[in-house]
Amino acid sequence: MDIHITTRHCTLTDHENEAAVKAATHFGKFYDNILRVDAILEQEHGAHLCEYTVKVGGHTIVAKEQGQDFSRAIHDAAEKIVRQLTKLNDRQHDVRTPLARP
Repeated sequence: MDIHITTRHCTLTDHENEAAVKAATHFGKFYDNILRVDAILEQEHGAHLCEYTVKVGGHTIVAKEQGQDFSRAIHDAAEKIVRQLTKLNDRQHDVRTPLARP
């Protein structure tokens, strides 16, 4: 899994960078075949924005979140990604859905 962290109009502290990478590596626990994770952290008009884009086989999952600080935005965006990855994994392994693969 490739993890890419990008910042716009700001600089990250070591703690914030570590939190973004740790959250991205945590995604692998919920879906096996993650190809790439892009995290875009941006500060705009006093708001801290975090956007995760996760590419898995044939799917792209995106979550955006805004918070008062980067730690909160990273945490909330990561929770959204985890929910979506869990849902995708369940759909692919449920034999009653057309997405299930033999």
